[in-house]
Amino acid sequence: MNLNLNLALTRRTAVLGIATLLAVGGAVAIGLSGNSAAPSANAGTIGTPGGSVLAPALVGESTPLAPDAFPGVTVQGVGKVTGTPDTLILTLSVTKTAGDVSSAMNGMATTMTAVQNSLKGNKVADADQKTSGLGVSPQYDYSSNKRTLTGYEATENLTVTLRDSKTAGATISAAAAAGGDATQISGLSTDLQNNSGPLNQARDAAFNDAKAKATQYAKSAGRSLGPVVRIEESVSTPTNNSSPMMDKAPAAAGANVPVPIQMGSAEVTVQATVVFSFG
Repeated sequence: MNLNLNLALTRRTAVLGIATLLAVGGAVAIGLSGNSAAPSANAGTIGTPGGSVLAPALVGESTPLAPDAFPGVTVQGVGKVTGTPDTLILTLSVTKTAGDVSSAMNGMATTMTAVQNSLKGNKVADADQKTSGLGVSPQYDYSSNKRTLTGYEATENLTVTLRDSKTAGATISAAAAAGGDATQISGLSTDLQNNSGPLNQARDAAFNDAKAKATQYAKSAGRSLGPVVRIEESVSTPTNNSSPMMDKAPAAAGANVPVPIQMGSAEVTVQATVVFSFG
């Protein structure tokens, strides 16, 4: 009987001792509480370099640090830099109609080859010409309440990357002339592909914005700003979709005038999430 009583008292004393340590550790973690997005410390440590105090874990159990028990601040900074687009993306198609599928396909292929050869002659590389669609479909006449097959229409779509904005207008006009009335231009957009300069500037601006915010928060909290713990970024370079629509390209006789092109501007945006520790 006495043996059982002694064992019960011993286990009760151990539990009370652990509870006391947990209470002390919890008070210190709350005092250093920062931001939930910051990294967490290892569980089961006492007197860690970051200043966290945790109770020792029971055998076979772990005591993780609370997710918000980090002495620091997480902020988001935004940097925006405007640059000049350096690339044009042209989408065009060639359509031919004939009485049978073979004739329609052959006519379309001959005309598209002429368009592609014109592009090559204006220094557009093969790698910058991509077939983006191909189709052939029957054509019907529905007059007199009757469906009558009249022929077949074959179409091929081509996406062209134009890297020289100074000659792009002349290149487009020449391609339209090569395809004649069978050519349709369906879209033209600008893009900023060589964006390393604006991107670096936007990164600097985003970090400086984040640091300014973090400094203000640290000052309001009566703390000093410490080293950076983590940085994450998101980059956005919107395409300037200025897409002129044309029912048909200019005829060969009137396609010698270069299409006027205005490149406009493109904005590079960087959003940086930065985690600072407190000093």
